[in-house]
Amino acid sequence: MNKLIFILSLLLSTLSFSTENEILGKWITEKAKNGNQIIVEFYKENNLYFGKIEQLTIPLYEKGHQFEGKEKLDFANPDNNLKNRPLVGINFVSNFTYNSDKNIFQDGFIYNPENGKTYYCSISFKDTNTLLVKGSIDKSGFIGSKQTWKRIK
Repeated sequence: MNKLIFILSLLLSTLSFSTENEILGKWITEKAKNGNQIIVEFYKENNLYFGKIEQLTIPLYEKGHQFEGKEKLDFANPDNNLKNRPLVGINFVSNFTYNSDKNIFQDGFIYNPENGKTYYCSISFKDTNTLLVKGSIDKSGFIGSKQTWKRIK
């Protein structure tokens, strides 16, 4: 009986660990108002989870923009020193811890390059290939919006 309990607990701990690391890899966001989508690559560093912008589906400024045909930059950033950095490569989501009891990534942040603001964020799995991402202005998550991100294989 003790062996059975040990094996079951080992199996359950392995399952929760694999769920935690299921977030690693590439995901694509919903379309923004301008039709752009962000490809985010999640990685783990010092027991925290981050997601950097790997690619934009519309990577260049469009016709009629003063920087037409050039790579999109972080113009809306409130830090003047960062306004000229390319969006590709920046951490789009950052500093998440994983709560195994709730199966949620929490206490993180999401950056909105359209307005230069950073919001509180939590991320959970809808299924293996779908993330539910909630950004909010309040830490409790009451005031904000949700997106569904899909895994890229």
